[in-house]
Amino acid sequence: MNNMETTNPEFQSAWESPREAVNPTGFSTTVHQEWKHWGVGVHNVWHNGRHTGKRHITYHDEFVNTCSKQYIVLPNEQVVETVEKVLQAHPEYGLVPDRSTSGGKWCEQNGNMILSKKTSVFPAGTSMMTRYVMGKELDPSGDGRPIKMGIAVSNSIDLTRGFSIMPYHFRPYCTNSMYHVSFQSLLSEGNAEIITGRINTYEEDIVTARNNIADAERYLTQVGDDNKKRIQTVRHTKRLTEEFIEEQIVRSLDSLSVITEKYAELARLKLSKFHAQRIVDSMPKTSIKNFDFIETHDVTDKNGNVYTEADVKGDVTQWEAFNAMTDYLSHGSLNYNSTVNHFREVDSIFMSVKAN
Repeated sequence: MNNMETTNPEFQSAWESPREAVNPTGFSTTVHQEWKHWGVGVHNVWHNGRHTGKRHITYHDEFVNTCSKQYIVLPNEQVVETVEKVLQAHPEYGLVPDRSTSGGKWCEQNGNMILSKKTSVFPAGTSMMTRYVMGKELDPSGDGRPIKMGIAVSNSIDLTRGFSIMPYHFRPYCTNSMYHVSFQSLLSEGNAEIITGRINTYEEDIVTARNNIADAERYLTQVGDDNKKRIQTVRHTKRLTEEFIEEQIVRSLDSLSVITEKYAELARLKLSKFHAQRIVDSMPKTSIKNFDFIETHDVTDKNGNVYTEADVKGDVTQWEAFNAMTDYLSHGSLNYNSTVNHFREVDSIFMSVKAN
């Protein structure tokens, strides 16, 4: 044997612990993968000396969730590093970190990053979004209160949502944010690694603009069809690369023109009873009192079932109602995932449905 190998500290250290002990009885865990600098770990779960097919995810030594062997954890910090590397390499996108604050109780904030709070289920910081905006302000509604458009990047390590990139805007006048969750280009959670991970399934959720905007509809339909083709290629190569992330950023930026056109339309249209009912049916009941443009009353049907019927009170545009809802969510105290899911509801009510 080479004497240099026997005296090499690294060589000797490698042989000190080639594997971890697995208890022959009861439960035990072994490290499957670790990102020590980010505090993220994935651990195999064993029972009576046999692998259970399950793994535990930990974050800063706190249990996060149980996942299958097929689930691939994508650390939030790794997502941010990779996306920001792409953005800095492409100054022509004009996207810079958005450090603006809304003061909501649903998240914690560190600069342009918002993080989930600790809950009874998950530790703090297991879900996150980072925001990036373009410098130019737009006033699509013509109300003299401009907005900044950009993108938000979302990810989690707690199995609640996957890596995604979505259109985003911030309205400085009232410090409202809007995350267009329904327009996101995403990979379903646990299906990819940066660079070499496996992709099992792709779940895309791009909504079209309202039916009366024919050009916008055709554009978004084309985006959706093209995205499916691109994802088939990514699935085939089993790679989530910087190039793929770059494509999703560009596609989100491309959709911003359609969204700003939609905002202008919302400012022209009056809120209808249809929209009022959708708001009441989809938003938390405790939120309705915050919307002074809606009145409700209980109705009993012929079977004795009681439901809430909504109507519009006063003269209000869809844009005003849209901003009232984003204000409630931006400054609200729902938990992180509930807030993000309700931003999706706002999209569903105003960006994809047609009033009767």
